[in-house]
Amino acid sequence: MVNERIVALSNQLREEGVAVSVRSTKTACDVWDLMKSSTEIKDMQYALKTVYIKDTHDEQKFDDIFEEIFSEPEEGVKHTTKEQTDSPFKDPAIEQEDIMGLPDSQISEISIEQMIPPEFNPEELQQNKIHEKDLLKTDINHMNTFDDRIVDLCRKLGKKIANSRARRKRLMKSYNVNMPRTIRTNLKNGGKLINIVYAKPKINKTKHIFLNDVSGSCDWISNWFFSIIYASQRSFDKIRCFEFDSKIIETTDALQTESYEISYEAVTLKKLQRGMIHGQSDMANSFKEFLAKAHLNHRTTVIILSDCRDWQGKREDGILESAILLKEIVKKSSKVLIFNPEPESKWDTPTSCVRDYQNAGAKVYEIKNLDNLAKLITEL
Repeated sequence: MVNERIVALSNQLREEGVAVSVRSTKTACDVWDLMKSSTEIKDMQYALKTVYIKDTHDEQKFDDIFEEIFSEPEEGVKHTTKEQTDSPFKDPAIEQEDIMGLPDSQISEISIEQMIPPEFNPEELQQNKIHEKDLLKTDINHMNTFDDRIVDLCRKLGKKIANSRARRKRLMKSYNVNMPRTIRTNLKNGGKLINIVYAKPKINKTKHIFLNDVSGSCDWISNWFFSIIYASQRSFDKIRCFEFDSKIIETTDALQTESYEISYEAVTLKKLQRGMIHGQSDMANSFKEFLAKAHLNHRTTVIILSDCRDWQGKREDGILESAILLKEIVKKSSKVLIFNPEPESKWDTPTSCVRDYQNAGAKVYEIKNLDNLAKLITEL
C-alpha cells in the first residue's frame, strides 16, 4: 500500500539531490507496513535510512527531512485510543494518586501509526529554492557564499569528471575503427581501406599541478574547487595540489585520506597553522615559493584558480613582478591554465592583472558556472 508520507519523503530526498528510484519508494512503503506497529520511531528512521541512503554524506539530509515529515505531536498533546477514552480511570471524580498503578506487563505503548498525526499535507513541506540542475547553470558570482548543497554538488561533479576521463582512457586501449577518418585517410589510395585509423583519443601522460588561491576574494570558490579535485583525483596520472595567498602550502597528502571530511579538516588545519584564513594575495611571493617546490618539467600542466588580483604586486618598468615569475613557470612547464571566477568584463580594471599573465604565456579562462568549471577540468 502506498503511503503518502513515504512518497513525500522520496520526493523531498530527490529534491535534495539524493538518488531515489521508484523501487526505493516501493521498498520503503513495505518497510512502513512491516514496522508501523513498532513503538520506537527511531527504529523506523534507521530502517528507512537503509533503504534510501547509499552515500554516508546524505545521512544528514535524510535525518532532517525525516524529522520534518514524521514529527511527533507537540509535548503535552497525547494521542489517545478509544479504549483509553472509555477507561474508568479517566473519571475526573477519581483522584489519580488513589489508584494503584498497573503492573508493567499491562501498560500499553502507542504504536508509530497512532503516534503520528493522521492529517498530512505534502504541500506544506519546505521546498528547495534552487534545484541542482539550476545550480549548475547559475552564474558563479551570484552564489558566492558557503552552501552545503553546492559543496555536495561539486563532489558529484568530481565523480562525473572521473568517470568521463576514465572512459577516455578505456578508449585508448580499444580497437574500434574510426570509419570517417579511415575513409578520408585512404582517399589517396583510391578509396581502398589500406590504412586503418582507430578511435583512440590522444591522451598524454601528464603531471597536473593545481594551485588554488585561498585569499579572501577567492575563499568562497576554493572549497568547491578542492571538492571537485578530491572526487576526481584518481582519474589523473600524477597530481599535486597547492594552496596560496601570501605564502604557499602543499595539500597533496590531504587528498589521500579516506574521506572528504577528513581531507577538508586536514587542509583547514594547515591553513590555520600558517595563518592563511581570509588573507590577501601576494602572487610574487607565492609564485617564487611554488617554483622552488613544484619541480616543473615539459610534461607538467599547471592549473591556477585565481581572480588574478595581485593586491600587493609591485611593478618595475611597467612589468608586474608576479608576471615575470609566472613567465618562468610557463617556460618550465608544458602549459599554464588560469581559471578565473570573475566575469571577463572586470579583467581590464586597474587592479586586475589578467592581461599581464596572458602576456606571460598563460591561458586564462572565465568560469561562468559550475558546469563550465567541470568541463574545463574534464578536458585537461
